[in-house]
Amino acid sequence: MKKKKLVIIAGASGEIGTTYCKELVRYGVNCIAVIRHTPIEIKSPVLKEIQCHLDNAADIEVKFSDLNLEEYDQVVYLHTIGVDKFDPRGYPNIVPIETIDPDVYNTNVNTFKYLMRYLTKRIRTINSTRKNKIALKFSMIAGVADKYTPFVIESFCEAKFIVRQYIQSQVSLYPEWVSGLSINVTSTITASALAVRPHADTTYWLQPQEVVDQSLEALLAESVRYHEIDLIKKLPNFVEGYYENNQTLYEKWSMETGIK
Repeated sequence: MKKKKLVIIAGASGEIGTTYCKELVRYGVNCIAVIRHTPIEIKSPVLKEIQCHLDNAADIEVKFSDLNLEEYDQVVYLHTIGVDKFDPRGYPNIVPIETIDPDVYNTNVNTFKYLMRYLTKRIRTINSTRKNKIALKFSMIAGVADKYTPFVIESFCEAKFIVRQYIQSQVSLYPEWVSGLSINVTSTITASALAVRPHADTTYWLQPQEVVDQSLEALLAESVRYHEIDLIKKLPNFVEGYYENNQTLYEKWSMETGIK
């Protein structure tokens, strides 16, 4: 018997989130499109839209209360939200980061963790009285560059590491029914990315469709563990050590953002 899946997409009105919704609907996968303001233009009997402020735990409790999770065999929560910012911090005399930028933290971490806690609590309750437990997967869109934490986007990278830690903690706490996935991408063509780097050459940036095509199988896979995949579109003149070269990073990001 085919298992019934539900995919909850946070940031469904963004380019990556919308593309995931379109592909999931095309394959007949039940999907919840979580939006803040802007509706998505997808009509399907397998798609439901929920307008919710994911950085507000009380709003989540209200908006998701009618969601019948009991009818599914697997629930996947995909988080595609997160602001990044160029912060030169006085380069070349770089001021040490003391705390993550509040906007970066809120849009990356808070919008993930409150729904994570809600889903874990509800499914833990269901699974406590159920032989065939609901599998819960937490997944996120992150950056390939995160592992290097380049100073130009250090707040963003730190925030993504925190989300990874939240996912890994859930896998550790409930190894029988929780799994995790980090989809690490290089620069991707989205309105939010172009707003930060309006002067960037996007020739070798990923398209949202490429991100979805290369990750959908891993997203829907049934596994009980944590793993990461890297989706890379490498520049022909890419030089190893780029992410650790502060001068190159500063010059490139200054040009792309128009900020010095």
